Amino acid sequence: MSQKGLLWGSVVVAALATLLPDTFAYYALVLVLLGLVMGITNPIEDVANRVAMYVLAVFLPIIADAGGDPARGTPNDGVLMDIPVLGEFLVGFLGNLATVIAGVAIASFLLVLITGLMAAGDDSDDGAAEPEVAEPEVAEPEVAEPEVAEPEVAEPEVAEPEVAEPEVAEPEAPSWGGDDSASSDSDDGDGEDRGY
Repeated sequence: MSQKGLLWGSVVVAALATLLPDTFAYYALVLVLLGLVMGITNPIEDVANRVAMYVLAVFLPIIADAGGDPARGTPNDGVLMDIPVLGEFLVGFLGNLATVIAGVAIASFLLVLITGLMAAGDDSDDGAAEPEVAEPEVAEPEVAEPEVAEPEVAEPEVAEPEVAEPEVAEPEAPSWGGDDSASSDSDDGDGEDRGY
């Protein structure tokens, strides 16, 4: 059954229990069973919603019967009962819906209890060693070594010494002591003077 179908069935049974209370003696049992089925088929996961169901199951009948004369202490004498024709129906209907809500609250409590007991049983491991939890590996930060550049040493420029080439004087033509133009090629005994 769907949740919507269960909810509509609960409303119909609560209305029948209010309008025709003497027709069926087990309306309360049917309403609680409908609430239990609703709570089991659609478990309430949120803690705040579960608490709201617990509070509503307790306080809805009190709200429906609120405003009665505390001195008389009789049920069904609240302000809703002062509404002509519908007052009695409203108080009875809200009381029957509180029974359905109580079934949902009981189912939610039982599911939480069962889940807690099942989780508590998982801790034992029957004496087995606890599994090792691997610690996350933390990579060491890479530190870049500073690059040390070798200092550039400028080699001193050695200038080659300039070697002056010796000046060689061009040989002069020998001078023979006198004017060459007047000399003659003849050997007139003068050979010793010439140095031959």
